[in-house]
Amino acid sequence: MLIDDFKSLISTFSDPGSETLFERNNIMFSLNGEIVEITITAKNFGNIFVDEGNTGIFVDATQWIIKRLANLQLLASRLKENIKPTPNFVSPIARVLQSLESSAVETSTPTSDALNSTFQALGNRSPFETSVLYITSDAGEGKTSLINEMARQQAEKFSRNEAEWLLVPIPLGGRHFLRFDDITVGALQNRYRFPFLYYNSFLALVRMGVIVPVFDGFEEMFVENSSGEALSAMGILVAALNSTGALVIAARKAYFEFENLKMQEKLFDSISSFAVGFGKVELCRWEKEQFIEYCKKRNITNHNEIYERVSNRLGIDHSLLTRPVLVNKLIDIATESRTLESFLDRLQGSGGDYFSVFVKGIIEREATEKWIDRSGDVGIPLLTTDEHCELLSLIAVSMWEARVDYLKRELLEFTSDYYCETTKKTPFQTKQIRERLRGHALLVSSTNAQSAVEFDHDEFRLFFLGEGFAAQISSLNDRAKNEALGLLRKGILPEQSQEAFLHAISRKDASDYLSITKFFLDVAALDGQASYTHENCANLIIRLINKQSLGPLDIKNLTFAADILKDKNLADINFINCYFSPTSLEETSLINCHFNECTFGQLKFFKSTSINNCEFNNCTVETLRLVEQSLDFWDPTEVQMQLKSLGALTLTQDAIFGEMDIDSDDELKHFEKLLRYFMRSTHISESVILIKLGENGKSFIDKSLSKLLSKEIMAEIENRGGPLQRRFKLNKPLEKLNHAVSTAQGSFEKFLQNF
Repeated sequence: MLIDDFKSLISTFSDPGSETLFERNNIMFSLNGEIVEITITAKNFGNIFVDEGNTGIFVDATQWIIKRLANLQLLASRLKENIKPTPNFVSPIARVLQSLESSAVETSTPTSDALNSTFQALGNRSPFETSVLYITSDAGEGKTSLINEMARQQAEKFSRNEAEWLLVPIPLGGRHFLRFDDITVGALQNRYRFPFLYYNSFLALVRMGVIVPVFDGFEEMFVENSSGEALSAMGILVAALNSTGALVIAARKAYFEFENLKMQEKLFDSISSFAVGFGKVELCRWEKEQFIEYCKKRNITNHNEIYERVSNRLGIDHSLLTRPVLVNKLIDIATESRTLESFLDRLQGSGGDYFSVFVKGIIEREATEKWIDRSGDVGIPLLTTDEHCELLSLIAVSMWEARVDYLKRELLEFTSDYYCETTKKTPFQTKQIRERLRGHALLVSSTNAQSAVEFDHDEFRLFFLGEGFAAQISSLNDRAKNEALGLLRKGILPEQSQEAFLHAISRKDASDYLSITKFFLDVAALDGQASYTHENCANLIIRLINKQSLGPLDIKNLTFAADILKDKNLADINFINCYFSPTSLEETSLINCHFNECTFGQLKFFKSTSINNCEFNNCTVETLRLVEQSLDFWDPTEVQMQLKSLGALTLTQDAIFGEMDIDSDDELKHFEKLLRYFMRSTHISESVILIKLGENGKSFIDKSLSKLLSKEIMAEIENRGGPLQRRFKLNKPLEKLNHAVSTAQGSFEKFLQNF
């Protein structure tokens, strides 16, 4: 470490407002209220060595910073103490996609051990860029368990001096307005009881490569959240790393996987001047091998029998066999219940509402064997199974309204007492319920706050949130509207909660979907259009009207989430002045639907898409994609033509477009393809261009590249990896490039004329 780097690092660790004194080869500064005096010397071509306390023993400056200033040995100890081991952990199977700097291979590599493969991906990261590794999967498929197990193992290796860096999980907890500085410092102090790092010193350690932060909890806000603040916050974080270090992000989908480049503008334009490479570890669902391994770790001897019984009834792809969080509870039921067959019968007949039956199966033993009222001569259950669900739903709603995923003891007891009061329980019953609630089968002690509880898994919290919301609005009166408004304006209602809500109302014999839909239209009208309320109401309404014959219905001024129209069957609906985030139309059927003055971020058509007697009147479609043909259309004229060819009537204020034959030339198609790879790595070498464009790569470099460089659309940069090949970056904002492509009418020359 050289003197300038050393002085810069000292400044990030010293107390704010304090002065750092330099005198000859002595340095004095304040650290956590303590005065630190050191003597420095330069050895080995200018590298700094430090002597603290005039011992005459000089140690390497980097090691002194790690052990003395950062105190990372203590942080490793706190990580081991506060990240509880995952019982019977089974490493899932996965598919790994390295960054382009590490590997130019475009296809993911399958692995049977996601844990070690993720360690390898982080260990093989390039020193010439900031490495951003995504861990992706659907909810409940093991992202958090994998992250925690990696963090514990790495902390143990670091404590034994077998590793040089720490993995530090930073749970985001579904927060929508992100400030990574507050969240990071809060996690270090509150979760890990480690108050010795400021945010700037934390970032300095990330740039050094001795800390790799893991941001867990992007599922409900990353990209799908229309406000885009998660993208902006992440862009600021990555830019602060200045082409160094690494970080991990747990999300359902990687940023570079979104085909609509407009969705990527905010992040890319904030990091395009830095070297940043993106990779991905995509967790796959469990197969029989992982199921059996988990059973063996739990000492279940009849594991093959359990697997066969469940798979024969529900199928080998059922979530109870493939999702770790559900497998765990299934084995509990299978080992503790004598009525597994009747339980499987109920599951088999539940169809899409299997999760409700599954949860009640977990609670049933709790209600009938553990929560027993001993106040009378004969013990009777304190609560029925349905009452357990009602109480847990009330707890989940309380968490949502407080915007936390846990409840402290005082609020938990208040919620319990409130439930007992409304259901007219006796004082003795109320006392027993309050005392036993903290040990409920679906609640565990929280690591986020002292004397607090949280649900055993987010999957259960989100299920009960949907159940509780359905109970809240059941009357559909004005009071229900006000309660719905208060809940829906807190944030984007998670998809699992929306599904649980729909299943809850569908269990009623006389569910009036039209009245519930109109109820949410009224609730949306109570809040501004740019609000969580509008987006939540829109998402619920689409799910309510899916596959329902509700007659002609007007839906006005709503904002719909990404992929909201995927696998939907809609008929006789008029959408007026609505905004649709980029959406797939795979397995979608639209019959007699009218879209008036609506805006679509992107429409993705498939062979399975069916459009019958639909109109798009004065609508804006920013991008239209024919997925099977791998064709994208940006130009408004081309978009209108494609909609017509797909069976839609397109009317504009100008005219109905006539037949036109417009097709993008090869040069523009190659440049559009190259844009996709810049989303994976902000700087791309000549060899990557040749690999990615295949047989067209050489002609692109010989012919098109010089035009792009002369117009300063792309720029050549220094190749830090060696002088053998050239290296390039985009030299214009992605927003401007997207606009230029969309107005080029398929012509590369017209595209160039925009610059």
